[in-house]
Amino acid sequence: MKTVRRYATIAGFASAAVLALGVPAQAAQGTWKVGIPDCKIYEQVQLRDGHDHMRWYTTGGSKWCEAWIFDQKDNSTRGRHVVDTGGSYYSGWYYDGPGHMMQVCGRNGEGQMECGRVN
Repeated sequence: MKTVRRYATIAGFASAAVLALGVPAQAAQGTWKVGIPDCKIYEQVQLRDGHDHMRWYTTGGSKWCEAWIFDQKDNSTRGRHVVDTGGSYYSGWYYDGPGHMMQVCGRNGEGQMECGRVN
């Protein structure tokens, strides 16, 4: 019985040691729609060079919608653009790695604003 306890204790310490190494968190990759009436704006997160990067895009039908990326880290915006055509549009990719808390926000032509999920 002492041997079993000893192995359980060793396994517990080994698990704690692995967690203490600072293993990076799982990246939250994917695409999510930002729910704004009359706008088809999407938030997209991809892993690039080992860290999350975010952009927004429209799939058309979003004329006069405004979109941007908001970073809660420093209350800054990136990629702000008013879509002035009925076609699709893509922002650039922006670093969203450790220390950043970013989300895509948008506003329709009537001033209704909504933000997507925080990553």
